Amino acid sequence: MKEKKNSAPKQNKKQTKVQRKSINRLLLLPLIIIIAIVYTKSLNNQFINTWDDHGYVSENPDIRTLHGDSVDYTLKKTFSSYVLGNYHPITMLSYCIEYSKYGNNPKPYHVTNLVIHILNTLLVFFFIWLLTGQQWVAFITALLFGIHPMHVESVSWISERKDVLYTFFSLSALCTYIFYLKEERRKRLFYMLTVLLFILALLSKAMAVSIAIVFFAIDYFLGRKINLKVILEKVPFLVMSLIFGIVAIDAQHSAKALEGIVNYGFGDRILFSCYGLMTYLWKLIIPIKMSSFYSYPIKGENGFYPIAFSIAPFILLILGFLVFKSLKYGKDVLFGFGFFLITIALVLQILPVGDAIISERFTYIPYIGIFFILARWINNIIENKYEKSKSLKIPAVIALVIFSIVCSYLTIERSMVWHDNISLWGDVIKKNDKTSKAFNNRGLSYFENKQYDKALSDFNRTIQLNDDYTDAHYNRGVVYFSLKKYNEALEDYNIALKQNPKFVKAYNNRGNIYHLIGKYNEAIEDYNAALQHNPKFGKAYCDRAGTYFTIQEYQAALEDVTTAQQLGYKVDPRFIEAIQAGIKSTSQKTQ
Repeated sequence: MKEKKNSAPKQNKKQTKVQRKSINRLLLLPLIIIIAIVYTKSLNNQFINTWDDHGYVSENPDIRTLHGDSVDYTLKKTFSSYVLGNYHPITMLSYCIEYSKYGNNPKPYHVTNLVIHILNTLLVFFFIWLLTGQQWVAFITALLFGIHPMHVESVSWISERKDVLYTFFSLSALCTYIFYLKEERRKRLFYMLTVLLFILALLSKAMAVSIAIVFFAIDYFLGRKINLKVILEKVPFLVMSLIFGIVAIDAQHSAKALEGIVNYGFGDRILFSCYGLMTYLWKLIIPIKMSSFYSYPIKGENGFYPIAFSIAPFILLILGFLVFKSLKYGKDVLFGFGFFLITIALVLQILPVGDAIISERFTYIPYIGIFFILARWINNIIENKYEKSKSLKIPAVIALVIFSIVCSYLTIERSMVWHDNISLWGDVIKKNDKTSKAFNNRGLSYFENKQYDKALSDFNRTIQLNDDYTDAHYNRGVVYFSLKKYNEALEDYNIALKQNPKFVKAYNNRGNIYHLIGKYNEAIEDYNAALQHNPKFGKAYCDRAGTYFTIQEYQAALEDVTTAQQLGYKVDPRFIEAIQAGIKSTSQKTQ
């Protein structure tokens, strides 16, 4: 459709400035209210301890030391350590601060995530407003960003604090960068602010490295010529991106997260990337069949992946051609898709990370680019910039309202899915009943609730789907142990140790069974093996002390409980008294 020339009368600069201020307040308030309403139920959600929340917060001892003389230790530990395969010290520091005030109460953590998400929505508004000067474009973009159900994972999952936090600093950096470009005064100040905010974004999540390239996209959109000066001013951002990129890869290696799809060839990864990109795009428009876990595909009997994987590259080629052709109408489509591609490229599984082919949280920043295209198109229709604008105006507004209502409803629904472990993994299983990870994690939740029959059923299903799932064998062994089915438990522990000869907890638990059935030498051998692989495993010292006590080697038992205490493991005082009584009794008999 051809655009018409804008014939709107010019306005006095002072009048325009006043109008902008008043409109801003009217537009920002509904954004805040709508987002608060759609995410209200997420504030009552629990920790998802079967998926990272335990490692970040609920069972993480490293966030519990932010007090008194331990503050220095916490800061050093936070900025010098990887956590679950990631380096994001600012994110971890936020958990430290919250834990010092609220402990293991999940609600404040959910409140913080929601508050940052609301701030991010406002920043989206200001970013697009600064970029275009069009407040309704900014409002529509921000509204869709704030209520889209594909963003629920980033907001309702405590472990995704890193997502909302790095977005906050990234969007702030994009805003200050536009100020740097447009303001004649204080350019150096805005540049330094942009550098600082970019560093804070990188320290919140390594995904922020892509923002260095987004700066070039903004230059293009604003008509800035790419010359040596423009490139040189980006050098600090590019250097920092390279450094943090290397750190991120090393962090992933430390948690073996890059071993997820090593068996897939480069051609397979290209197919996965195209499929992921296509899926992200259609789920933006039709947000259905959402899940917190998307498994990798399995080849059919014909040796090929499902048809969607084969046609995805061709659909994307057609889409790329259409984006190129759109240039005759302006830069909007190319800029929007460019923003989307730049910010999502690193998680398209060219470089394999984790065991999911796509993740909804990866759309948190990238969708802004596509939302911008839709918002600009709707705004152009409303402002009669197309020949057929009058006939399209009402349908476009109705479509936007309906889409917003549907997104809000689905967001409320998805927030409830994230309520606890069982509801989350139950939803994954409902979407795909061949996801072994989902059955394993739901089984863990059933076990924690002492629903042993349901836990056993889920672990059986996990092993049926994937007999090489070491943790599932171990977990089923734990259930059998709780049911006092020691032979079955031994069998599972043996399989787990065969698959992973360094499985410390499996050695320790098998040792406990040997102790219970009277095989004390075998028990001590297993405790020794556990401590060989992890000398700081306090429970193994305490359990070995129990076996030493049973065979009346009281001095060895005392040494073990003393070591366990030094490692921070809580030992029952009555057990220590019994050991000391044993030593005293043995001494008296000797005398």
